[in-house]
Amino acid sequence: MSQVKRTILIGLLATATATGGCAVAGFWASVFAPPKTIQAKYELEPEGKVLVLVDDLGKPTGYEKIKRLLTEKVNLLLLDNGAADKVVSYEDIFRLAASRPDFNRMGISNVAKKLGANQIIYVHLDEFSLKDDSNISLWHGKLGVLVRVVDASGKTQWPADRPSGHKPGTSETPEIDNTSATYGATVAAQLADDMALKIARLFYKHTLPR
Repeated sequence: MSQVKRTILIGLLATATATGGCAVAGFWASVFAPPKTIQAKYELEPEGKVLVLVDDLGKPTGYEKIKRLLTEKVNLLLLDNGAADKVVSYEDIFRLAASRPDFNRMGISNVAKKLGANQIIYVHLDEFSLKDDSNISLWHGKLGVLVRVVDASGKTQWPADRPSGHKPGTSETPEIDNTSATYGATVAAQLADDMALKIARLFYKHTLPR
């Protein structure tokens, strides 16, 4: 910010405080507040390969693409932010699943071993919908997940106090009326973008605006 702009803003702040009271002063104070630093909930091992395994076992979504979207986006965020050194690609997961009719019965640790991963971020799709009512054209996406970290032996490393996993806030899209049957792909991508960020940020330090 230039010195001229800073001087103008300070002058406006002083004037607003004098004329508008504490509420206005509080608003301007928030403008200048530094971002808030959020520590990682859990730090992944610095070496090795991480498998992000998105699963809807027991609660099938009927929309397989959401698994690919979430996996790819979480992988990218982990790598870009230094939370993981290597990750298993969705293509490798898909090839293994396609080659093993018993894939859903293999167990998390066996899947990880087949794919060369020593640490797993297991993401269970707890809630997923693109519409509140499939018979109308109003789209309203919702996505909720449970996240836990599992080692190669199948033991849950995090969170120790919640065996079912950590539940980030639910991702939700605004209600949009659109008659196109393909608009669901847009809604799914928006949900995946938002949820992937919530999941990945569990594993690296980041900042949020105050």
